[in-house]
Amino acid sequence: MIIKNQIKKWCKKGTALFLTAGLLFSAAAPADALSTGPDEEHWPGAQLTAPKAQTFTPSYSKKGLQFGESIEDALSLGINYCLFNINITEFMTPSNNLLEYIYNGNTYTFNLNAFNQWGSLFSQLQEADVNLSVEFLLPWTDGLTDLIHPAARTRGAHNYYAWNISTPEARELYAALFSCIAQEFDGRHDRGYISNYLVGNEVNAYDEWFYTGSASLEENANLYADTFQVVHSAVRESSPDARISICLEHSWNTSIPGRVHSGKSFLDTFAQRLKKYDSPDFTIGYHAYSEPLTDAAFWSNSEHRVKDSIDSPCITMKNIEQLTKYVKSTYGSNTRIMLTEQGFSSHGTDGEMKQAAAIAYAYYKAEFNDMIDCIIFRCQADSPQEISSHGLYMGLWTAGMGQMKASHEVFKYMDTPQCDSYTAGCRQYLGINDWSQLVPDYETKYFDFKTTSTTGPGIF
Repeated sequence: MIIKNQIKKWCKKGTALFLTAGLLFSAAAPADALSTGPDEEHWPGAQLTAPKAQTFTPSYSKKGLQFGESIEDALSLGINYCLFNINITEFMTPSNNLLEYIYNGNTYTFNLNAFNQWGSLFSQLQEADVNLSVEFLLPWTDGLTDLIHPAARTRGAHNYYAWNISTPEARELYAALFSCIAQEFDGRHDRGYISNYLVGNEVNAYDEWFYTGSASLEENANLYADTFQVVHSAVRESSPDARISICLEHSWNTSIPGRVHSGKSFLDTFAQRLKKYDSPDFTIGYHAYSEPLTDAAFWSNSEHRVKDSIDSPCITMKNIEQLTKYVKSTYGSNTRIMLTEQGFSSHGTDGEMKQAAAIAYAYYKAEFNDMIDCIIFRCQADSPQEISSHGLYMGLWTAGMGQMKASHEVFKYMDTPQCDSYTAGCRQYLGINDWSQLVPDYETKYFDFKTTSTTGPGIF
């Protein structure tokens, strides 16, 4: 048991304490070491070499999956990347089981149950060497609306809201939260490792996904950049090699008044604002969905909406090279692109085969593009909500893991030595004999060294 004032004395920044059943325990480090980043001080008698925080390591295959039904099935598919969405309010909700965190001399309390629940899953992903991205979101939650940007505190048709960083105290709260998250999920605390932090979802579509109360491009991009910097600085204190990402949807040169800023203008304005902070690095999480979203055959997307040029209204998997060329020429090859949400629906005539062909084709386009580090497909099983709201059937399984679709086995084997045989039906559907006809750099032998797991499905 540790006395609280001793903790404050020993550690300048970033110490977590568990408060439960009236007892106080330190969770800043393993029993034999403590690391707190640039300001680290060590426990008396501790070793001077604490385990290093995990780093982002690109995998030999860029294949990823969003899943929520079965971790066993997901891992059996040979995934190397995954993404989960987490509401910030989960960590802020009052609880009898608290994590007390001391940051810059101030004490903050967070919901320990949220850390434990996510940590149970994320530790399994770390053991399986799966790169984990987490998208942090802020919904309207009664009693926690002070977390929302003051001008955006209007309950309405907005899925998620901009974050309140309007005062030094508000910024410090978010800095403490993300410093704590980065420390607890740094790969050294049996809670797994978050290698990529996405600050919000599709933030250029501000009315629905990052509501600010304003329709001004400059105001919204600047507010987002300021928020991004708070997260960037806090995460890097505890997890110095983690990525921090901006998330954009596919409306590259399309603006919808009152709803959507074009992705290109938002990205460029955001990057310009970051110069205020000496231009910290950023990664781009991009959603290259079809246009329209319901059309799985992205290769036949409208030539008017999806052009093979940088002035294209939309960038989908059909013309994804336009995004990678622009980012490389404007921000350099070190500004990486992660396709963190990519889905194709299996509805309609030949729906399952069309979906399977779209998944394989999109995967190969990403795998052989040197600016893209991953492509994470959604989703493991059809979502009843997406079916009822949008008529989308994006899963590799039907809802509730009912029946396996054709895309399941294509997804599993498309990056293995068996890729040719398992994608033969996809090539036939697309009217080609070899993937190199559509993906010039494609090479089957690239996958010769990879095998897949054969563990059966299970529910977690």
